[in-house]
Amino acid sequence: MHVLLTNDDGVDAPGLRALMEELRPLCDLTVVAPHRQRSASGLAITLHRSLPVERRPAWDGVPVFACGGTPADCAAVGIYALAEMPVDLCISGINDGPNMGEDVLHSGTVGAALEARISGVPAAALSALRPVDGSPTRFDASARVAASLVRACMNGFRMPEDIILNLNVPPLAPEELAGARVVPQGRRGYGPEVRIEPGEDGSQNYWVYGPASDADNPLDTDVGATRAGYVSITPITHRLTSDHVFEELRDSAVSQLLDH
Repeated sequence: MHVLLTNDDGVDAPGLRALMEELRPLCDLTVVAPHRQRSASGLAITLHRSLPVERRPAWDGVPVFACGGTPADCAAVGIYALAEMPVDLCISGINDGPNMGEDVLHSGTVGAALEARISGVPAAALSALRPVDGSPTRFDASARVAASLVRACMNGFRMPEDIILNLNVPPLAPEELAGARVVPQGRRGYGPEVRIEPGEDGSQNYWVYGPASDADNPLDTDVGATRAGYVSITPITHRLTSDHVFEELRDSAVSQLLDH
């Protein structure tokens, strides 16, 4: 089995190294990751310039490439140009921090996995939650989850068409995990705050930021499941048509807007 690894934290990120170390004994690997931190890139791709790619020294025989583009660029370039054999699975991560709820709309980790799926390759996004006490993020449990996913795929598991798996892992040791739950996205918004700072030339600089707000989430959501010690597994698709209201809107006055 040949697995493409990418991320949005950059080619030198510790989460990516932990993933490589865990998966190397199981399968063939190719690594194509951004040359620097590219968090919150979403599904952005580079259209108006070429992408520089640097071949890094191989790690235990694994080809490693640093790409001067977005995470989605890395997935596409890896699948179509850099991998020396067909890619069977793409894993994007291990992200340093959660990608739950509305996070997935901005996440470069999720964006890379979606780009792989759009390119016809099954994919998963993998994120490790940060400890609440501020200690360094641990990646061992997330790496074990990735290995379990690879083994499942090798044993015949096939992801549904147009779907990626978004996995979030609590900040626990592998043996402390409560298990895994397949759950929908919860709600994880950010405060609508903008900080204004004066520039040296007298201009105004704006920083969009705000604390995460995810308190009101039941157990059967990604936020609630991880809070209870479970790995959350959420199926996500790049097809954004809202099927559950499609018929309702088509039969409503909205469909008659151009008739007036």
